[in-house]
Amino acid sequence: MPVVGQFRCHTPNQFECRLRRAAEHSLVLGPRPIGVTLQQWLHGALCEAIRDGRLAPGSRLPTSRSLARDHGLSRSTVTAVFERLLADGYISAHVGRGSFVAPRSPALPAPDASIAVAPALSRRGRQLSEAGAGVVSRNGPLLRTFESDRVDAALFPAAVWAKLAAKRVRWYESRIVQGAEWQGLAPLRELLAQQLLLTRGIRCDADQIVILPGTRQALDLLARLLLNPGEEAWLEDPGSPAAHALLTAAGARVVPVPVDEEGLDVGAALRAAPRARLAYTTAAAQMPLGHAMSHSRRQALLAWARATSAYVIDEDRDGDFVFDGSGVNALKADDDGDCVIHLRSLAFSLAPCLRLAYLVLPRRLVEPVCTTLALTQSQPALLDQAVLHDFIADGHWARHLRALRMIYGARAEALRHGLDRHFGRWLQLAPARRGLNLTAWLPGSVRDADLAGRAAAAGVTVAPLTAYRLQHPAPAGLRFGFAAFSEASIRSGVQKLAAALP
Repeated sequence: MPVVGQFRCHTPNQFECRLRRAAEHSLVLGPRPIGVTLQQWLHGALCEAIRDGRLAPGSRLPTSRSLARDHGLSRSTVTAVFERLLADGYISAHVGRGSFVAPRSPALPAPDASIAVAPALSRRGRQLSEAGAGVVSRNGPLLRTFESDRVDAALFPAAVWAKLAAKRVRWYESRIVQGAEWQGLAPLRELLAQQLLLTRGIRCDADQIVILPGTRQALDLLARLLLNPGEEAWLEDPGSPAAHALLTAAGARVVPVPVDEEGLDVGAALRAAPRARLAYTTAAAQMPLGHAMSHSRRQALLAWARATSAYVIDEDRDGDFVFDGSGVNALKADDDGDCVIHLRSLAFSLAPCLRLAYLVLPRRLVEPVCTTLALTQSQPALLDQAVLHDFIADGHWARHLRALRMIYGARAEALRHGLDRHFGRWLQLAPARRGLNLTAWLPGSVRDADLAGRAAAAGVTVAPLTAYRLQHPAPAGLRFGFAAFSEASIRSGVQKLAAALP
């Protein structure tokens, strides 16, 4: 007896028959508005299903019998609607096979004015959708050379991770039926607290750590939890487009604060909005310029937060990658007022598909963050948390990071050497001391967006610094991602760039 897919059948005809029966499904239709006839309602609902893709071109419609049964209609009503759709060219009918959506339907009629349409998005929903449209990446699976904020996923020791996961399966089977741990797996949080002291200088308890599925989810939660609509929030300028989108969508009045080689200009922020309730910064390696915040600016920022009972969200984006031993403690390490929220993603040091991040919170925020998290967001996979614990405890993470620093450091040097060779002093390169990207400054008369466009036409992606500008003038420059690309790809990319920018 042949086995085809999930069906056991004796003949091809029997298999086709079972497939046809499996394709029959109950189509969900909206309620019929008052005053709308059954035929009007069914015709409009089917047109809407075709329009929004629930009934895709070429797909089989439910039978008239099943539609009548599922929605309490007479078959004559359904048949009349089918005949109207058929006459208008929206569907085709085949004797013995059923009715199908036409492969290329003519333009569908607008919804009947007498039938209620879907309500509009809320004001916050529109803000979130519009702001996020410029943040969400729509790139395909193949990266273009020099795309920023990318890592080489092929370097991740997937076989080691899979082996550790296999060992955890029995444990996971016993834990899956237990209640959620909204703060995250306790043994993992204990390990992270130890790591933070060693690598970031942060003294914290495991109870101050909350594990989440990503940094953007964390920032969205914090913005809604800590800000009332209309309250001010400081944001580095140039700075993170994602942070700007999320704070704006939360109803904050974002106050762009200029950035220089010392980091966020606290004096300018105090002049613009001294009573802000929140500040977002990237103190270890400013996004996108790459500078570390100076000691004096750190102290000024912390003093403001203590004096005004404000919070500072410090996102540690790619602080694991320091190439010259010049790493600095996290802002949270100097936080004697317990007002800094340390936010860190693990995606850059692990694999992008492992959506793990964590917060180190002021103690007074732990309970409200956990209760809000339980209400509004999902918990990261418990198995992933357990495997990460073993990955760290067995020393695999430390070895992996050492290997990445060597490889990424060599790639950064290859990029620097190539740009020096082809562009000389025309490009002023920032030191590649940390992070996944290299910043190059352009002469003042050059428009970085124009150069980025010419580079894109040549098949190379470089990010203009002005794309990160919010309000204040941004220095002309280009941002090169190097971590995801081999040295050969980097050399080839520089050559393409040189040919595109004579």
